[in-house]
Amino acid sequence: MTAFLDSLPPVLRRIITVAWAVIFLGVVFILLPRYAAELNDERHWPRWQSPIAQLMGVGLLLGGLALSLYCSRLFAQVGKGTPVPFDPPKELVASGLYRFTRNPIYVAQVAILLSYFLYFGQAVLLAHAVAWALLVHAFVVWVEEPGLRKRFGAAYARYAQDVPRWVGVPSRSRTRAV
Repeated sequence: MTAFLDSLPPVLRRIITVAWAVIFLGVVFILLPRYAAELNDERHWPRWQSPIAQLMGVGLLLGGLALSLYCSRLFAQVGKGTPVPFDPPKELVASGLYRFTRNPIYVAQVAILLSYFLYFGQAVLLAHAVAWALLVHAFVVWVEEPGLRKRFGAAYARYAQDVPRWVGVPSRSRTRAV
């Protein structure tokens, strides 16, 4: 798919990338949570709502959106690519938030999904966030990281050794030093 995109004019390539991102993100972050919330209401499953949790949810949503936009900009400026898997960066992005976690966009995505749970208080939305986190972890370990090792070689190996995959989970080199 990447070779096909590389053969297209830049404007068409950007349109395809943006369209794919809008469709994919719309399904994961709008349609599925909405369906889950409707299912919760149809089944009369409990809600756990409080004004403080709702306020935290709004804050988490805004923070997650800001982090996603910031990291997407880094991908474009530093990496000369996008976060979309079939239009990856040409350069390794190891600056900004990528100094603290190798996957800040995925962390932001999970934060956004958790914000829905906090705001609406429906356990099914928590299940959606957990399922997304597990799916993303599997994708990172089995698809994304092997591809990054192949594309960036020793530079990625050093980066992966020094920077944890997830926030709060030390990398292997940090756990050995302790």
